[in-house]
Amino acid sequence: MMRRMVAALKPEPPAKSRIGPYTWDDFVVLPDDDKRELIDGHFIEVDVPTYDHEAIVAVLIFHIYGWAKVHGGRTLASGYKIKVSPKRGLMPDAQYYRAGRRPQLQGLTEGAPDLGVEIISPSSGRYDRVTKLESYRAIGMPEYWLIDPVEQTLHRFVLIDDAYRVEALDGDRVFSPDTFPGLELPLAELWATMLSADASTSAADPASTSATPEES
Repeated sequence: MMRRMVAALKPEPPAKSRIGPYTWDDFVVLPDDDKRELIDGHFIEVDVPTYDHEAIVAVLIFHIYGWAKVHGGRTLASGYKIKVSPKRGLMPDAQYYRAGRRPQLQGLTEGAPDLGVEIISPSSGRYDRVTKLESYRAIGMPEYWLIDPVEQTLHRFVLIDDAYRVEALDGDRVFSPDTFPGLELPLAELWATMLSADASTSAADPASTSATPEES
């Protein structure tokens, strides 16, 4: 007897003609190339990642993934959705889940990553420092790193008694968080990957320009 095979139907993304309000169910079925986030029932456009943004994410993932290979856990780059509420959903630039945790395939519907990282883009400063910070606190994310490529700073937020304690790091320091024993993240390596850093170095290098000594 021949069995009839029935394919599972994937929910369709919301029609572009719809103006909302939208929900998590609408957000989680957006196409992979749609990088909007869901804030209070509205899809919010985010900046197209620059080279500098993606270069920093790559270095972060390299170090965190290398650490996780020894200590366990799962490391993800941007694109994996996490649910904050029925009308709010976000996609951190990088996230980490400790050993033993198994996030759902399509998006995290309960709880929070053990670590979330955001790279500030030219127009996302307040969004990352206020809206996302409060969202991550609300779902109990234990640790949040906020990296500003322009200021060359890393702010580390650690959740203690339902409030974030912040630590600021800058310059060429090696970041060694006590919550990730053995992890060493050289901040100088983050800044060195940026094309903007290459441009500023070239402009400041006397060898890159010809100078005519003044005659006495």
